[in-house]
Amino acid sequence: MKHFLVRVLMTLALLGSGVTAFAQTTVKGTVKDASGEGIIGASVIVQGTQNGTIVNADGTFALANVKAGDILEISCIGYATQAITWNGGNVNVVLDEDSELLEGTVVTALGITREKKTLGYAIQDVKGSALLEAREANLANALTGKVAGVSIVRSSNGPGASSRIVLRGNNSLTSLNQPLIVIDGVPMDNFTGAANNDFWNPSADMGSGLQDINPEDVESMTVLKGASAAALYGSRAGNGVILITTKKGAQNPGLGITVTGTVALTNEFTRPGMQNRFGQGSLGVFDNTDSQSWGPEITGQSVTKWDGTTAPLEAFDNVKGFFNTGVTETENITFSQKYGQTGIYSSWTRTNDVSQVPGATLKRNNFMLRGTSNFGKDERWHFDGKIQFIRIQANNRPISGSNVNANYMLKMYTMPISVDIRDFKDAVDANGEMFFFGNKDRMGSNPWWYAKYSTNQDVRNRFFVRRFSVKCPHASARFYQF
Repeated sequence: MKHFLVRVLMTLALLGSGVTAFAQTTVKGTVKDASGEGIIGASVIVQGTQNGTIVNADGTFALANVKAGDILEISCIGYATQAITWNGGNVNVVLDEDSELLEGTVVTALGITREKKTLGYAIQDVKGSALLEAREANLANALTGKVAGVSIVRSSNGPGASSRIVLRGNNSLTSLNQPLIVIDGVPMDNFTGAANNDFWNPSADMGSGLQDINPEDVESMTVLKGASAAALYGSRAGNGVILITTKKGAQNPGLGITVTGTVALTNEFTRPGMQNRFGQGSLGVFDNTDSQSWGPEITGQSVTKWDGTTAPLEAFDNVKGFFNTGVTETENITFSQKYGQTGIYSSWTRTNDVSQVPGATLKRNNFMLRGTSNFGKDERWHFDGKIQFIRIQANNRPISGSNVNANYMLKMYTMPISVDIRDFKDAVDANGEMFFFGNKDRMGSNPWWYAKYSTNQDVRNRFFVRRFSVKCPHASARFYQF
């Protein structure tokens, strides 16, 4: 009997300890912010598992199946995550605000600054430093790969060529589908190419409006992708909006003067595959006046060239023989400083782009001056004014499209593979007349002649003036512009 009672007591003791252990597997506690308010929706999870819960409306939580020594992760958007080791008691956590997340603000329509997490539409922000990584002379090209859903179609028309921007696909079959460009609250004309920028394209590519902007002056670019995001700008923003915020004076050590310079080399990235098996002519027969390259197989046999001389039949790389290595030089000097509550920013950038296309060049000068200041009683008044001047000088802008007389690229890919383009580099004969192989009415004109004698020049001057604004928080004197 005595042994029986001992066994019963031992069993009850074990059961009691089991109940106690089971009670300890549920952790309870509170999650609050620095002001003592409960953080509704904060996540509490056992590290390395999927066992978790969220904080209730009163700031409390309860999480079962937790054993002593487990690490609890408490997190919430806008707050720094905490990890604590549970020792078996109640958990009371105070989460600190995450300053990096709270500073994640973007400029939306009409210069309004809001936090990303409060927006109900698609928006993406690109910092100016990211746009300078590739050192693109064309600001539109600098967006390549930086924003989801944004397609940048580059042109191969040399310096100053236009680039097409499409947000989330085409919306129209008739219009350009280009987004609206807004610089510091002022819409900009982002023309693209030429008025007749079609397949036949008889005129030069005059570039696009966005390429005139100096990437060095950009503080950030915000892309508004949806109709609701761009609603404040009306029908012009039906294809989305790209908001550009330019730099303003900031506190810098020393004088605040920065001088930079870059040199970029440009060469062909890829080209279509071309046959180099058959020479000039057609149907296997050599003809030194033919524009096709389906003559006899090239085996080094002697043939009479277009100029009457005899030479072995061979294939030439006319693309390499005509185009050069492009060189782009950029020099920039910037002054950015803040004196008390007054900030001054000024910059000058000179870009000299010598194209791969012989004779095609572009020079661009960008000037910018911006001043901001807080003044008056309690510094409640705010002044902001900006002036930008852009001057572009272009020589011999290439012509694209199916224009046999002026499109260099078309000529390089369609002329017979056994005709050496370098033979025509002098462009004119002893009489000053253009010379080329075959019938000029059929073959088109000598590309070297167009590069040297049929040039075009244009100068574009653009002013961007932000309306000088003065703001005051008083109800009777809110906002003045002139």
